[in-house]
Amino acid sequence: MPDDDLKRYFREYYSRNKLGIPDMLFQREIGFIPFNGTMVRHKKFAGQNSIDRFVRQYVPRHLYYSSAYYRFPDQHKMIEKEWLGAELIFDLDADHIEGADKMTYMEILAEVKKHTLRLLNMLMDDFGFGENNIRLYFSGGRGYHVHVESDSIYTMDSDSRRDIGDYIRIEGLNIEDLKMLDDSYFEYGILARFNRYISDFYSNVDENYVKTVFGKSWWNYMNYLEKFYNGEKIIEFLSREKGNKFKLLIKKNNSNENASVDYDRIMLGKLLQDFKKDALAEIDEPVTTDIHRLIRFPYSLHGKTGLMVKPIPVKELALFNPLDEAIPDIFKNRDVSINLKINRFSIRMNGEDYSIEKGENKVPLYLGIFTSAINVADFV
Repeated sequence: MPDDDLKRYFREYYSRNKLGIPDMLFQREIGFIPFNGTMVRHKKFAGQNSIDRFVRQYVPRHLYYSSAYYRFPDQHKMIEKEWLGAELIFDLDADHIEGADKMTYMEILAEVKKHTLRLLNMLMDDFGFGENNIRLYFSGGRGYHVHVESDSIYTMDSDSRRDIGDYIRIEGLNIEDLKMLDDSYFEYGILARFNRYISDFYSNVDENYVKTVFGKSWWNYMNYLEKFYNGEKIIEFLSREKGNKFKLLIKKNNSNENASVDYDRIMLGKLLQDFKKDALAEIDEPVTTDIHRLIRFPYSLHGKTGLMVKPIPVKELALFNPLDEAIPDIFKNRDVSINLKINRFSIRMNGEDYSIEKGENKVPLYLGIFTSAINVADFV
């Protein structure tokens, strides 16, 4: 059976490597998916030695632990587990990334990393969490997991976590909301970011962008920007780093009868649309709101890639390359023969470019495991 070969290599990995143990493991529910079978849950382990022995014996294809802490994590009914609190979890994957279905695996990893960096910036800049509160992992698959650990969040209910998720995804922000806010709201958080986004745009207006918004009347808009608003050129007012620009952009000012409400609303709507696209982090919101969620175990292997669930220091994410750094060392410096089942497969792993053709190929073991795990090749 094809899975037998893959399981053998997973067994070798677990026999020679230790898992990363989350705090208070004895209060976490453990779940796993075997190579042949469905999810098994409600397991409990006392510490490093007991869970390492378990994975070496049973060799899971996927291994998980709960983001929640329980008094009795091995009870089968949630009410009997006695929930004590939970980390705040964010799962960033390709599932919600626009156009991901047309991307290569490497392009997906690069795009999801952008969203993860945005999330980290919001958690630290807008919510005030420090790097010591954040644990970051490559998921082993197509993205990243972010765990927030803080006394301020452990007992949050699902609704409160949903509010955080909505903020991260910039849900509900619209023009009508903006006109209800006073100036102070635009000094912090996501609205301050949007204010700066507008300033940056008007500091160096892209005429081609304006043409896409207004078509043949684009020049009328450029002339409009040279008009005056409260004694100052409109474009200079909008270019300022601070100040509530929305008073002009949302409603007509009585002292400026020449102001074009339609121009302002149309442009603001387009800028808001583009800002959201550039600034939001696409998270899997059900993961964030679920206070009983199971998440992948650090240093376990992902059953659909053979890559490690790898911890990453927050400061190192920008330069992190999972197709180099999440390959287990024991899968390097060894070759295997595989039978590629598709016409061609290309990828860059461990600093090398590979392009292999259908049929039998001799490849590094890590590439053999990867192609087997994603089911495009079998071991020979």
